Amino acid sequence: MIFNRKTEDGGSSAISVEPVAGTRLGLSRFMQPAKNGLPQRALIDSGLSVKGDLETGGELQIDGHIVGNVSCGHLVIGKDGAVRGDIKADEVVVRGKTEGVIRARRVMLLESARVVGDIFYERMSMEEGAQFRGASNQGKDEAMAQVRDQRLSGARRCRPED
Repeated sequence: MIFNRKTEDGGSSAISVEPVAGTRLGLSRFMQPAKNGLPQRALIDSGLSVKGDLETGGELQIDGHIVGNVSCGHLVIGKDGAVRGDIKADEVVVRGKTEGVIRARRVMLLESARVVGDIFYERMSMEEGAQFRGASNQGKDEAMAQVRDQRLSGARRCRPED
């Protein structure tokens, strides 16, 4: 698997996750490639800190720290994980810390979650013990349509270029 840094026209950088053709990394079932050749789930391990935007059309689990915006299909922020930046995803499960705007169809704040920032959602749940400071906004948001569009086009962006 290769992490490529891409610079977009606006000058911001994004990291895309791409499988390396013909490489078998001996990863557990957790990272077995899906039928389309992309990993089912990418993992930012607890010892890893990332600065920059992260985009993938698939699933992402963050146990480390990210300073930058995250866009993906399904996001899980582990108990020791942290994201400082905006999040756009179809579904977000937070056990760790976030600071920034969350835009998702479904948001789940679990007991150990510490969230600072606004949340735009269609469905949201919050367990006892979770901490949330910001505004929660249910219903259609213009960015929610972008989440779905990015999810569909994100899979194409993550494929190796011909």
